Amino acid sequence: MSAGPTSTSNSALTGDLSGLIGKHLIYAYENGWKYELYVRNAETIESRCLMGPMFGRWSKNQSAKFVQLSGDLYKLAWVEPTGTTTNVILWLSDRRVHTTISYPQWMLDYPESTLGRYEDNLAAIIADRERGPTYPLTLVSSTGRITYLETRDPDDDTVIDRPPNRLPPGYADRTN
Repeated sequence: MSAGPTSTSNSALTGDLSGLIGKHLIYAYENGWKYELYVRNAETIESRCLMGPMFGRWSKNQSAKFVQLSGDLYKLAWVEPTGTTTNVILWLSDRRVHTTISYPQWMLDYPESTLGRYEDNLAAIIADRERGPTYPLTLVSSTGRITYLETRDPDDDTVIDRPPNRLPPGYADRTN
């Protein structure tokens, strides 16, 4: 019996992500908040807040981790520059989503620097994050429905390409 390390491929750990890559969806939580998500490739997501108190937030090329739990059931997880940790479970065929988010206290006290494109406000976000406090964390758990779902090509720069306030009227209300 060998005591040495064993090799496990990344695909063995993540499962088959082919049913997730390129997915573009809009989902609505029970409280009326709406978000948009695009799975850009096997390591990156893009997102926008379309309705709710965080309206205006959007991000391109956010590093994320994905795992196939079963069939078309996936878990996505990422940490934003704000220190916010997000875990999303997607049931694509059931068109359901469950999200658990951990917000650092400073985000609740003064979220202003985050209400735009993260990449454009990174210096202000980092300064606010460093000012803190980062603890306590507020844990929010929400369930919602996927109201819009399509498959796009991977790495498509046209999917999430502008802030939410520059989208056409009715964009967030599309269904399919």
